[in-house]
Amino acid sequence: MHIGNARRLLAGAAAVVAVALSGTGCSGQESTEHPGVSAAGDTAKAASQDTTDAQGRTLTYEELRRLAFKQGEGPTTHAAPVQKPGVKKSERTYPPVSDASCQSVLDVLDAKGASAVVRQVFNWKDDLWGGASTLASYRGTGAEQAFDRLEKGLRTCVAYSGVSYAGEYFTEVTGVSAAEAGRVGDEALTFRTATPTKDGMVMHEDHVVVRTGHVTATFRKTEAGHEATFPRDLVEWQVERLTEAQRS
Repeated sequence: MHIGNARRLLAGAAAVVAVALSGTGCSGQESTEHPGVSAAGDTAKAASQDTTDAQGRTLTYEELRRLAFKQGEGPTTHAAPVQKPGVKKSERTYPPVSDASCQSVLDVLDAKGASAVVRQVFNWKDDLWGGASTLASYRGTGAEQAFDRLEKGLRTCVAYSGVSYAGEYFTEVTGVSAAEAGRVGDEALTFRTATPTKDGMVMHEDHVVVRTGHVTATFRKTEAGHEATFPRDLVEWQVERLTEAQRS
């Protein structure tokens, strides 16, 4: 297949996944609990108890933007633009997804309720699929509350359906783990999603979510046909910057 046609085909499939992972709203649907998620989350919280009293200060949008990666940072990355803040839109552009716990997860990934948000896109060499990060700063205990909602949602969120501008979609959620995220930040977890497309492909997403002080950092890597992995060294590097900035 000509590379230009391939890019257009893959871009259309990516649109389904991008909207599937940024929906809003919630509605009830019975779901099955992910085994072991609650215990993993409790372990992460216990490990961070002695840091919750000295989380530092709340970062502004300008500070988050300065702390995002610069052009040329990171191996094999040829572009990492920071997206400009968009104009505020209505809260319910599309109907809520079919499962309330999954919608709660999507809202946290979209940084609902944050006081400042910076989104960055990663383009890697020889990779048709890129990645993305969302750095979100919260006032008070907002970051902890957001991570609590994410953790609670992932205990029962196993699958959901929704509607985007590309049509209906169905997404499965798997691989929820706190231990796999490694020793980074105050709290951290990972999970994966898989979304079949009308073109017969399956879009895979790897998600890493870290809380450090008053900030949450969310990372996403996309692949078609096989599981994706966001570079963990970039996760650690970004979280170190965020942690140091809050303590300065």
